[in-house]
Amino acid sequence: MKRILLLSIIVSLTVLINMTGCDTDYPPSPWNPDDTGNPSPIVTSVTPPDTSFEGVGIIQIAGQYFSSVPTENAVFFNAKRGTVLEATPTLLIIQNPVVIDIPTQNYVDSIDIKIAVNRAYEFGNYLKTDGNMYPYRLKRAAIEYGNYDASDKPHALDCDSTGALYVVSESKIIYKIVPNGAYDFIKTSYCPNTGFSIITGLKMGPGGRLFYTRKEKSIYVVPAGGGAKSEFVKVKSKVTDIDFDQNGTLFAAGTDSIYAVNTTGTPNSKGVAEYKDFAIVSTRVYDNHVYVAGTYKGTDLLIAKKGIWRNEILDQDGTLGSREEVYDWTDYVGDNGPDILSITFDEDGDIYISAKETYVFSGETSTYVKTAAISILHMDTQDIEPFYHQVLSPPATYMSWSDQNYIYLVRLTEIETATGAPTIRIIRAQVDKHGAPYYGRQL
Repeated sequence: MKRILLLSIIVSLTVLINMTGCDTDYPPSPWNPDDTGNPSPIVTSVTPPDTSFEGVGIIQIAGQYFSSVPTENAVFFNAKRGTVLEATPTLLIIQNPVVIDIPTQNYVDSIDIKIAVNRAYEFGNYLKTDGNMYPYRLKRAAIEYGNYDASDKPHALDCDSTGALYVVSESKIIYKIVPNGAYDFIKTSYCPNTGFSIITGLKMGPGGRLFYTRKEKSIYVVPAGGGAKSEFVKVKSKVTDIDFDQNGTLFAAGTDSIYAVNTTGTPNSKGVAEYKDFAIVSTRVYDNHVYVAGTYKGTDLLIAKKGIWRNEILDQDGTLGSREEVYDWTDYVGDNGPDILSITFDEDGDIYISAKETYVFSGETSTYVKTAAISILHMDTQDIEPFYHQVLSPPATYMSWSDQNYIYLVRLTEIETATGAPTIRIIRAQVDKHGAPYYGRQL
């Protein structure tokens, strides 16, 4: 038995030795110990140098040994990867990623920027002059503001020349919200009872008085400094929104007409422009024109079904010229696309257009579809593009641009229970430019 076992072991070892000694047909190894790769990228500067916006901010990274092919560069902000928009061997232009996951967090100030380049075996880091890694800050471009939610739905808002925000909501109270530092605020009651739960238009007017309307014929006013409301004027058809020109004339629009009202509250019949079969939702005065946005319900095929129109202001009494089409919104969103909800202007004359949200329905279930909350219409070229779509969710039911570089918007969803719908909030978006003048707050 022992001889048989020993013989089996010898045979097995012989076979194993023969197998390991056999020639194999493996391909040559790709590893080249003499290949040192491409030079490792070097970062010499980042612009802006300390802080940018997550999701929407654009930064420039200067240095050496980058690839001129954008996809061959990977730029990491901690674990999140930015988007390389342009690339040369010495410059990368990057759109920042969204890095903040906690809803109550407004910035992250410990971001490490690292760059990987194809066939370079080491990262390039954003370094201080002493060789230590430089922590970068990314902050939210859009934050929740004012402590509003579905328990007290906000409807309309406006700012004054000091940066204070005025918000009217379903509680029938107008609150004044004053900034207190970068992210905090102080909120006080400004008008204890508007008389109505839904307000569709709110603007600061001459002498610090606050004016509002609610899709009816009356326009109301709150005295400077706050207090009880009173009726300012009643016109002949329903008014949805209002704005002022540089002469203090109030223009009111909604259904059928635009009305011009002087500072004493007297409608000027010469200032009426006909908008029969229109449902106007937003009114804004810019560059001596009254702009309105909404839908057309009539039968004239030459009139856009959804769009923006304007009338020139011809004199100090508010006389208006004929209606001109500014933009056919259906060219951008299609016949069945979301309606316009609000418009405003930046200092260059471009129009910021906010839109309604959309839903997909399946039986009794509705699913929210995220589209652009705001789009920018460049008036010189008529090109249009989404604004901050990475961080803003529709709808933006009402907008106001402060005299600083903030746009405040109301996000009041139509179906709160829809799958994926965002929460009802006021959002403050910070931008790199100022808005066009709101004349009412300057008079």
